[in-house]
Amino acid sequence: CHFPIHHPEFTVMSWFSCPVYSRYWQHYWQAMAWPQRHRRAYRKALEAAYGPCCYQEEGPCDQPRYADWSSAETTRQYFAQTERHREELKNYMPADQDLHSFSLRSSVAPPLERPGERRTAEMKKLYGGDAAKIMAMEAAMQLNFERNCDLKKQPKYWPVIPLKL
Repeated sequence: CHFPIHHPEFTVMSWFSCPVYSRYWQHYWQAMAWPQRHRRAYRKALEAAYGPCCYQEEGPCDQPRYADWSSAETTRQYFAQTERHREELKNYMPADQDLHSFSLRSSVAPPLERPGERRTAEMKKLYGGDAAKIMAMEAAMQLNFERNCDLKKQPKYWPVIPLKL
């Protein structure tokens, strides 16, 4: 199908003029117009704050300076995000590492509440009278896993991949 693209700048007859692509072109022209609207709003804000004499329309020679300022801020944000990711990776424990090689931090002070008290309360709230039975099944599964997960067998963990059905 060959239909023209209706845009103020030009009219083209080609395959991409097909009505099937009209939504794409609508988004494309909106995206192309955004920097112009941004620049216009920026100019108006500067004129409102400092008067009309302070803002000059950027010429071709001024464009790299504005781009450098924008990219400097973007670069700073990128490096800050990268540093946060590095900190998260330091605390990340891969699933295929030995579970028992990491020692838990212990303190000298006794625990503030009895071990398992909160868990028991949550289970009773969720399962009512069958909470003890379900907790016993969970404990049995955990013990079975720990018995089979030793230095001899070292099972490979199943990858955690979301299923999109």
